[in-house]
Amino acid sequence: MKKLLDPLLSKLFWGIFRHMLSDRWYAKVRYWLELNEWPDLEEPEKFTEKIQFIKLYERTPLRRQVADRTKVRNYVAEKVGTDHLIPLMDTFGTLTQKTWDSLPAAFVLKANHGCGMLRIVFDKEEEPYREAYLQTERWKKTDYFKIGREWVYRDLPRTLLAEKLLLNDAKDIPRDYKFFCFEGQVKLIQVDYDRFGNQKRNLFDRHFNRIEGQLLYPPYTGHVRQPNNLEKAISIAETLSADFNFIRVDLYLLDDGVYFGEMTNYPGNGFVPFHPADLERTLGSWISL
Repeated sequence: MKKLLDPLLSKLFWGIFRHMLSDRWYAKVRYWLELNEWPDLEEPEKFTEKIQFIKLYERTPLRRQVADRTKVRNYVAEKVGTDHLIPLMDTFGTLTQKTWDSLPAAFVLKANHGCGMLRIVFDKEEEPYREAYLQTERWKKTDYFKIGREWVYRDLPRTLLAEKLLLNDAKDIPRDYKFFCFEGQVKLIQVDYDRFGNQKRNLFDRHFNRIEGQLLYPPYTGHVRQPNNLEKAISIAETLSADFNFIRVDLYLLDDGVYFGEMTNYPGNGFVPFHPADLERTLGSWISL
C-alpha cells in the first residue's frame, strides 16, 4: 500500500509535514519514506541508523566546527599542517564584480554553510559573471539545515569561498577519495569516478582491496591503480578523525601531495544505505555510540 502512495506521501512530507516535525520525527519519517522501514533509534545497529543517532544526540562543538568550510581549515592546519590545505584565494559575503575581477582565471567557488553548493570555473573569460553571481545568491538564500535537519549547519555564516582549482596531470578534476574513519581508524575507502559526468563508485578496504558492495552508484569497471601516496592519505585521515567515533574524511591524492577536501559528519544524511545488507550492518558494528 505504501508503495502505491509513495508519490503522495513524499509530496506531503516535503511540502508541509516536515516543517511540523521535531528533528527526531523528521529522521524517523524520512527514513521510512526513503528506506521503506522505520529506523531503530533506541538500539541502532545499521550504519544509517547510527548516523541518525549521531546526528540527533552527538551535538558537539567539534562536529559543528568541521562542518564549517572556513573554520575546518584551522582544525586541519592544527592537526596536519597547512601543506594539505587547498590554497584559499578569498572569502567574501557577496560575489561582486570587483571580487570576480580579482580572482584568477581558474578557481572553485563554494558556499560555507552546506554541501553541494559548488561551482568550478575552468576559464573565467568564458564564464558570465552575472550567472555566477545569481547562483551564489541562491546559495545564500538556502537554509541547508531546514532542508535536511543536519544540525551542524544551523546558523552557519553564509559566506563564500574561492579556492584554487586542483587538476591532475591529465588536466581533469581529480578523483575523490573518501575515508570512512571509525574511532580514528580507516576501515573503508570510497572512490568516486567521473563525479560530474557518468558517476561510478568503488569501495575498498584500507589495503585497497575491492569490497563487494555498492553505495548509491554502480561500480567502476575500468582499471584501478592504487595511489602512490595512499598510506600518507590514510595517516592524514586517521589524524584528522582521531577525536570522533565516526567521521568521513575526503581527500584528493595528487602526485604533488595530499589535499584536504572536507570532513563529513553524516554521509548521505544517513538516508543512503550500503548494499548488501550485511555490509550495512558491518559498518554499523564499527561505530561505538
